[in-house]
Amino acid sequence: MSDRTGTFYAAEDSIQGYGAQLEVGNGASPEVFEAVAFIKRVKFAETKTSDVDRTHLRSPNAHKEHAPGMSDSSPLEFEGIYVPTERSLSTAGGGSGAFAAGGLPYLRAQRATHNFKVVTEGGTTVEVRGYVAGFSIGELQEDGTVMYTGSIQPTQAVDLP
Repeated sequence: MSDRTGTFYAAEDSIQGYGAQLEVGNGASPEVFEAVAFIKRVKFAETKTSDVDRTHLRSPNAHKEHAPGMSDSSPLEFEGIYVPTERSLSTAGGGSGAFAAGGLPYLRAQRATHNFKVVTEGGTTVEVRGYVAGFSIGELQEDGTVMYTGSIQPTQAVDLP
C-alpha cells in the first residue's frame, strides 16, 4: 500500500526498543562490533537544516525569503545502569574487542572517531560515525540504581534505514 490517504492500516512493521543494542566498532578490517552493557534508553540524533536568510529591501510582498542551508546532527544520547566493573563502562576496559583498551570513559578521553550502530531486535540498523562526546555517572541515592548517561556526536550525516 503506497498511498494511505483515506485508509486504515496496522503498524505491523514498526520497531520496538526492547532488545536493541548500542554497539561500538573496533576499527579493524573486517570491523567487529561490541555492545555497550545495560542500556536502558537511546535517543537518536536529530538532523536539522539551517536557514539561509535571503531577505532584502525589495523582497516580494514585504515577506522574508528563505533557502535551505547546511544540515547538522545533534548528538545521539543514551542512558543505562552503571556497573563499574563492566568493561564497556570502565576506564580500564578489557577483553579483545572494541573495549580492550578501555570502555566509554576511555573512548571519550581519547577523542577519537569510531563507528557506532544501534541495532534493534528486528534487525533494523542505524549506523553513526562519530566520537563519544560525553559520559557521566549519575547520582547516588538511598533507594535507587546509579545510572550513566552519554552521547555520541556524529561527524557526518546519519543515514536512517
